[in-house]
Amino acid sequence: MTTSAGRKSRSVRPRRQGSRSALNLWLIGAGIFFVVLIGLVIYLNSRPTPAAVTELDLPSGWVSGTTLGNPDAPVTIQAWEDFLCPACAQWTAVIKPQLQTQYIDSGQVRLEFHQLPLRSHDPGASMGAHASLCAADQNQFWPYHDALFAAASSRGQAGFTLNALADTARQVGLDERTFSQCMSSQQHRAAIDASLLEAQRLQLQATPSLLINGELVENPFDFAAIQTRIDALLSD
Repeated sequence: MTTSAGRKSRSVRPRRQGSRSALNLWLIGAGIFFVVLIGLVIYLNSRPTPAAVTELDLPSGWVSGTTLGNPDAPVTIQAWEDFLCPACAQWTAVIKPQLQTQYIDSGQVRLEFHQLPLRSHDPGASMGAHASLCAADQNQFWPYHDALFAAASSRGQAGFTLNALADTARQVGLDERTFSQCMSSQQHRAAIDASLLEAQRLQLQATPSLLINGELVENPFDFAAIQTRIDALLSD
């Protein structure tokens, strides 16, 4: 009996060890999964949130071409940007909405978008610049602008092929045939080249670059400093 019991005990031990080993492996695997999951959540939360495609609710004449706001505003902000520039996407998602809420909607500030596609981001950057001007021809620059930054954040260069840009135009509600003709004719190439020459004249070295009434802002992400500059101009 003792021998039989002993055999039974010995026959059980390997199964218990196997169960513990399997449990340990499961716990290790689950731990790794949750670490990866937490890391993924942190990464996604740290990425700049793409600007949503917005419907602009401003008085007639306040949305024209690549400008946004009161044409008679005492303060003009020039934003020099590249649609494939991650910092530009962040500026558009974080700083631009604050400017719009506090100054543009009230008619105190006019925002001008200026094309500065970087060679390091070509061919997509230049194609995106041209596509945005084709959208401006249909008075849909700003919705298309927002959609391009969203595409840049989610797809990178893949969102800036000719077909992808046409898909974005369709999503925004542009006339597809007019947009296609505009892209194929490259009718805004001269305007983009002129913008690049102006950026060179101004010695702009990075995107985004911000000028307030012609004066370069040292840090375009320092909203407090931007506020101080604007408020000083408004009080003059």
